[in-house]
Amino acid sequence: MKLYENESYRRENQTEVLSCETIDGKNWIRLKDTIFFPEEGGQYADTGILRNGDVTVRVLDGQLKQGEIFYLVDQPLEAGAQVECVLDWEQRFMRMQQHTGEHILTGLIHRHFGYNNVGFHLSDESPVTLDLDGMLTAEQIARMELLANEMVYQNLPVTASYPSREELPDLTYRSKIEIEGQVRLITIGEAQDPVDVCACCAPHVARTGEVGLIKVISFQKYKGGIRLNILCGRRAFQHFQEQTEIMNSLARRFSTSMDKVMGCVEGQAKEIADLKSRVSAFAEKRLADQIAALPDSAHACLFVEEEISQVAAKNSFNAMTARFPGYVGLFLGTDEKGYRFQAGSAALDARELMEMMKERLDAKGGGSPRMVQGKTAAKKAEIADLFAELR
Repeated sequence: MKLYENESYRRENQTEVLSCETIDGKNWIRLKDTIFFPEEGGQYADTGILRNGDVTVRVLDGQLKQGEIFYLVDQPLEAGAQVECVLDWEQRFMRMQQHTGEHILTGLIHRHFGYNNVGFHLSDESPVTLDLDGMLTAEQIARMELLANEMVYQNLPVTASYPSREELPDLTYRSKIEIEGQVRLITIGEAQDPVDVCACCAPHVARTGEVGLIKVISFQKYKGGIRLNILCGRRAFQHFQEQTEIMNSLARRFSTSMDKVMGCVEGQAKEIADLKSRVSAFAEKRLADQIAALPDSAHACLFVEEEISQVAAKNSFNAMTARFPGYVGLFLGTDEKGYRFQAGSAALDARELMEMMKERLDAKGGGSPRMVQGKTAAKKAEIADLFAELR
């Protein structure tokens, strides 16, 4: 019997081991009555322990196979053994908060926009993901989040029901898949005017107030619709604590209050952009002086150790092709780290130079007739020798 379906708050029970088999070194058991929810519907399996006399066995996983639940345990138990089951309750309750919160938010989005939840994953390490088959704006998401939390504040009942096949055609409910066999419906709110009714196999909280908080952490476009990343209950509160500590740390660093942090960050970002612009201009002027100091010849190469912007590199390369009639190369890096390069000519085919560089310098890259770019682990002397030998 699946006790978790109607007794989601039950933490312990006594039952019998129906079977135990070892497959590929792993021990799998079946239980007569179980409080452990198996992996199903986008949610991980419950874990816990089984006690048989002085022996304690750890339940590591639960999988459905041909309608039967098999539990992975860390050591075998004999069929017929009587065991005391103890659920990892805090983990279970956290998942109940997440799952019920997801139902509330998804149900409201379905009611207001008609979108369906086409994907759901409840992770213990990262935010819960729910995938919708339509797009929402940031403003619409914020409004749905606010409404979802209003449902939490109202402390509405959350109930499970098992309608017959004859009753189902007259009922309105959400379901991500076509269900064979008995349908279990989770209703949020009063039966005569529910917030949501959804087919679901997982344990849920008894009232929405136990969800505590529903927070959309982030969202992004996904497969023609949108993916929402959410946290509920204790996990949402912990996330808020972490974010608050980050903001407090920033406020202390800027010697200001939390409400003024963004202004300080924006001001610092502008200062950094201004400094980068000035440094880039200085570097470009220095490169121009270096290009001017190169001896007159048909071909030339210039080595630059310090980091420069892409704009400065492009302008310097253009200045070199304007001065020298043959091939030029701008090499950024050191012998130890290797070199990134731009090379080519205003008059010659840069792809022919690339072929020589591949052969002589084991260079990687490609480009157009005017310019090629890539990288090489060759030494400065080897690169300089190649350009000196060009005719």
